[in-house]
Amino acid sequence: MSADQNERNLRLLLSIGGLALVIQSVVFQGTFGIVESPGVSGVLRNVLSGGLLLVATIFLFSGVYLRLRGSR
Repeated sequence: MSADQNERNLRLLLSIGGLALVIQSVVFQGTFGIVESPGVSGVLRNVLSGGLLLVATIFLFSGVYLRLRGSR
């Protein structure tokens, strides 16, 4: 892969991870009180919230790791 494509992929990883983290925080944790109820309750809410948090964590850590590895 070229350096430009690697940089684009890295930005995409970080963008998706950041977006998933913001969505999880705003919708499922009610951080700013913007969304009162996401329309799901109980176990499904916990699964969606946990899944988004997991996706965000994996994407963000992968992006940071690749950026640090590529800067050497």
